[in-house]
Amino acid sequence: MPEKPTRITRLALVLDELLTLAEAHERAEVARYRRLAFSFLPFDTAVSRLMASLGIQCEMRVEELRRLSHQLGLSELLSAQATPGATSAPPFFISTEEVALEVLTQAMTDAGYSLHFHEHLREASTVPALYPALTTLIKQKRAEHAVLEGFLASHSVSPNVSRNGLLQMEQRA
Repeated sequence: MPEKPTRITRLALVLDELLTLAEAHERAEVARYRRLAFSFLPFDTAVSRLMASLGIQCEMRVEELRRLSHQLGLSELLSAQATPGATSAPPFFISTEEVALEVLTQAMTDAGYSLHFHEHLREASTVPALYPALTTLIKQKRAEHAVLEGFLASHSVSPNVSRNGLLQMEQRA
């Protein structure tokens, strides 16, 4: 019996779909980092500041995506989209080392997912003009993941986290 050739189909997204997906994902990231910053506040303010800083960077990417969509004549499409309700889970307060380690590990895993999400969006782009913007976004996502990975690897999760170490991690992001 002859074998059928396997086809790998490349998913191609049109411009408005791609920008809408990217912006919605980054808005969800903003909400996630805000929730994490709030959750770590009573346990470790250094980690809380790191999460807030990463959230601010996500906000800056949302604004850049909106600027890009406006530049391409799609501004009303993106700004009209609602924030997904799934990202509005209530925050909780972290009170133990074990929970803090688990939450930080999950944050690093989520950052890795976010990086891969944007890499797939770039692969699905049919618009060569978007490649530089998506490449920049991916570089920022790699830095975000590296910061979380480095923070988790080099610092114990405790209220005595070195402030200089935190500042170095935030600057790399």
